[in-house]
Amino acid sequence: MKRLELARRIERIKAEGTSAYIRYRKQTPPYEGAELHVEGKGHVFKMGNMSFAVGFGLNRPTSFYDLHQMEKWVRGKNVSRLHIEVCPLAEDSLLRLLQERNYTLDHFLDVWTLDLTQHASTSVPTQVEKVKDETLHEWAYAVAAGFAESGTILQETVDTAKGFYALPSNHAYLVREEDAVVAGGILATQDGIGELFLTSTVPTYRQKGYQTQLILERIAEAKALGCNLLTVTTKVDSASGRNMERLGFQPFYQKAVMKSPILK
Repeated sequence: MKRLELARRIERIKAEGTSAYIRYRKQTPPYEGAELHVEGKGHVFKMGNMSFAVGFGLNRPTSFYDLHQMEKWVRGKNVSRLHIEVCPLAEDSLLRLLQERNYTLDHFLDVWTLDLTQHASTSVPTQVEKVKDETLHEWAYAVAAGFAESGTILQETVDTAKGFYALPSNHAYLVREEDAVVAGGILATQDGIGELFLTSTVPTYRQKGYQTQLILERIAEAKALGCNLLTVTTKVDSASGRNMERLGFQPFYQKAVMKSPILK
């Protein structure tokens, strides 16, 4: 498969998964997430007090009018900036347009892939369980605790985990130490591609190999579900990225996340 076509598929699974999540959450007001779909070009999402755009520049060119409408939509959602994830395989015209509109670099993201057709299964002792309705709250709370950088577990993060669990294309997993759920993550599948995301470990239980167990379990599940490729996105030079590399994932591309000036 050509690199551009694979990049399109990877960005599509991210965008369509987020879109499905927002549609699900909006069934139970007062959830305020929203989506703008620019037909054939990409998606813009508003989640919490942030907005971000995915998929632009990979299919049809993004015009000045498109960007103006995206910014207008974000401004109408009372969000101060628009973040646009730019794949290096996107058309050069997208970056030129963003430069003309005074967008600046915010950060980079690493996108990894694993060819499951060439991957040899690894059998290791595991404490991984599939999440069930009766363990949903424990799992969501543990995932939220793993993302709580300040130590404060946010209810919105718990609700986010539960929302992604509810989607039929997603499969959630937990790790239990004795009676406590201490780590968790999700596998999403679409058209032969699996995506790993929402993976975290409660801080006091880190450095015990639970992330490795979760990754290996989801690799095995993705193969069993007929996927031929896995992808995951991590922060640059992160422990998660190093785990992926150690377990056979290859760097595919690095996305630049560009931020708009303050939208007034």
